[in-house]
Amino acid sequence: MSDKTVVARGMVPGLASGMALVSRKAFTFAHGVDPSTGDVTDAHSDISGENVKGRVLIYPFGKGSTTASAWFLETVRLGNAPVAVVTEGIDLGVVIGSVLAKALYGKDIPLLSGLGRELFPATAGSKLSVDGTTGRIEVVLT
Repeated sequence: MSDKTVVARGMVPGLASGMALVSRKAFTFAHGVDPSTGDVTDAHSDISGENVKGRVLIYPFGKGSTTASAWFLETVRLGNAPVAVVTEGIDLGVVIGSVLAKALYGKDIPLLSGLGRELFPATAGSKLSVDGTTGRIEVVLT
């Protein structure tokens, strides 16, 4: 990430910041995240055992069930959701869940798409500032 900033495509507006949690594999909230805790429970995930709560969740693309939006929304309702989601390809389940989070619960969870997978290692473990309107992802220097 040159200049510690990259621009992706803003899909759902909002501002957020948090520590990056990066998966290099396809990801799903449906049966992959426990909404009551935010724990990643998918045994096939490379971030199994991690927790999405308060994190900027980064993964290449969604997989699996069309119920991912409902699982995502339940994670939001219970207060265990990521603060933002950044993907390489568009994950419609999370787009729908994020839009509904705002409509139903007044929660802004920005969603960005189009982050090149080659940039994933540069974000891992970093604190990120994310703007879902402009698509900017910035590494916060501490």
